[in-house]
Amino acid sequence: MTPFSLLADAGSYRITDVDLRSDEGARQYWFKLFEDHFLQVLEFAKVAYGRNMGKQILAAKLKFSQTIASLRENSNPSGQLGVMELCRLREDALRSNGIKDPFRHIKQRENRVAIDAYPDVVGGLSSLVADQRWLHLFKGVFAGNIFDLGSTVTMGYADEQVDFEKVLSAVRPRPWRVDQYDALAKVLPGKLSEPMPWAKAVVFIDNAGADFILGVMPLVREMAAHGTHVVLAANEVPSLNDVTADEAVAIVQELAGIDPELESFLTAGLFEVVSTGNDVPLIDLSNVSQELNDASEGADLVLLEGMGRTVESNLTTKFKVDSIQLCLLKDVTIAARVGGELFDCVCMYEPAAKA
Repeated sequence: MTPFSLLADAGSYRITDVDLRSDEGARQYWFKLFEDHFLQVLEFAKVAYGRNMGKQILAAKLKFSQTIASLRENSNPSGQLGVMELCRLREDALRSNGIKDPFRHIKQRENRVAIDAYPDVVGGLSSLVADQRWLHLFKGVFAGNIFDLGSTVTMGYADEQVDFEKVLSAVRPRPWRVDQYDALAKVLPGKLSEPMPWAKAVVFIDNAGADFILGVMPLVREMAAHGTHVVLAANEVPSLNDVTADEAVAIVQELAGIDPELESFLTAGLFEVVSTGNDVPLIDLSNVSQELNDASEGADLVLLEGMGRTVESNLTTKFKVDSIQLCLLKDVTIAARVGGELFDCVCMYEPAAKA
């Protein structure tokens, strides 16, 4: 594992995580949120693994409860302590007890629903002129990003059939909470026949289901239609309902089977999927896979999608190349970092950092 090769300055890079050692209010907020969320995760694990894993589920519950209790009792914790560390402690409690993918059944179901809806979503793009199409695609990313089981305010979507088009129509209008779309629109192709300004884009993806299939894939499909080589960068192993690299490969191949245009892009070598080496919903770009760095050679755009990889962990990150960060805000404290509220949208665009 090495620093991400497209960081403007790997030596000065710091994940923009909250410091729970020095902020008592934030510490108690996040401890309580993780405790409550973990109980919900275990309910999903019961369905995913059945009665045979009952003892392991109870053991995971006890381990995580004891971990949080120990942290809560220590008023002066040593070492680094932020949301990233809490995520790792949660995953350790699960994985050490054999619960490696508690949302697997939800991901499979949501992938199937999203794949069935995909033809209509991409089919509707043909009626839009270029500027309308781009805005529609970016709004689609925000709509897809609501399907996130890492947030307590959106976990309810796992238990209901959600209409993607209805969610899309409810995306908050511009100006968004962080809205640099006008600057971005100036460099996007104004005609369907014009090339993208970027030859190669590294796209960090987030959740399975509608987030990836109906939000991200139509956007990167359009980028490929304008000549951009797309590198989809996904988690190495399951974490919450994040899509993994192996899952992304299977999904893209299945979508190509029902989308001749996407199939042509794959045949032309415009798509590849790589593992970031990451195993939690946030991402520390000082520690990624060599596979990702090899695939990033020659890239001139980084696109990060999802609250965990953008505002929560890379709000101020600078890159050697142009960057886009897109997310829907689904936690009040994270939203507060940008002066926002729940379900506000973030569209950040920054040209390459000057050397």
